[in-house]
Amino acid sequence: MKIKLWTIQNESGWKELQEKGILLAKEKYVYPSFKEGYDWMNIQMEKRIGQRKNKNQYPIWAWFQYFDMNKKKPDLRRSGHLPKGEIRYRIEIEKNRGDVLLSDFVLWHWPLCYKDFIADSEEKAVKVDKELLKFSQSEIENSWKKIFNMNFDLEYYTLPFEEKKIQATFWELKVEDIIKVDRFISK
Repeated sequence: MKIKLWTIQNESGWKELQEKGILLAKEKYVYPSFKEGYDWMNIQMEKRIGQRKNKNQYPIWAWFQYFDMNKKKPDLRRSGHLPKGEIRYRIEIEKNRGDVLLSDFVLWHWPLCYKDFIADSEEKAVKVDKELLKFSQSEIENSWKKIFNMNFDLEYYTLPFEEKKIQATFWELKVEDIIKVDRFISK
């Protein structure tokens, strides 16, 4: 089964895709403060969708639901897509579902930035705030797997599926995956 996604790429990514017919994300483009979270995501992707082509390869990011179920495609009239005034490309693609790992964009910030335990109840969330040191690193990282459960809905943490911001990661983008390209200047 194929699913529709939207990725936003800069000029060098778009040029590489056109010239080589394939785009692979590279470690050099990962912000140093995000590397630990990206490395964790790489491990999850390898477990769930298969191996990457080389060890320095990182996920390509896209949107499955940019805002919610009714607004899946990124709105280019909004800011925040990348630095203001730069040329970007919103690329609409179709990928095989088995080649894509979906995750809750809001919850993704726990492994990316917060490094905290994701509780599965409001009561446990309160305890986490007070007793985080009681969790081992493996327990914390195991809790992060909730980001892949599209039905996980805990008040104050997440939204129901229909309202979630859902991102997608995959290993490679091929020219044949492309449906449509919109060039824009980021706001």
